[in-house]
Amino acid sequence: MGMEKFYSTVRKKFGVDKQQIKQEVTEELQEELGEEISYIEAELKQYEQLVAEINHLLTVMRKERIQQRSEGEQVKMSDFDDDMAPLRSKLEKLEKSMKQRMEEQKAYL
Repeated sequence: MGMEKFYSTVRKKFGVDKQQIKQEVTEELQEELGEEISYIEAELKQYEQLVAEINHLLTVMRKERIQQRSEGEQVKMSDFDDDMAPLRSKLEKLEKSMKQRMEEQKAYL
């Protein structure tokens, strides 16, 4: 069935104007896409914050490494595991949230 025939049938049966249908569909799509865009922006902000925290931690690690080298001590990555635990947790939450959102989107398709 062509779109014109579809609109014609709808107009005849429901007395709805073609332009009104288009407008309603457009508004609904804008609302849905607006929600999706808001979600993506929020996830990006969390991701950017996580990246900033990781960069800060790396800077601290470099400073400590340089300081310990100058003192003659050996630096081990395991020394920083406690510092990295909260960042790992945030990253895992972010990944889980994004996977859940993707699964929800696949369910709509």
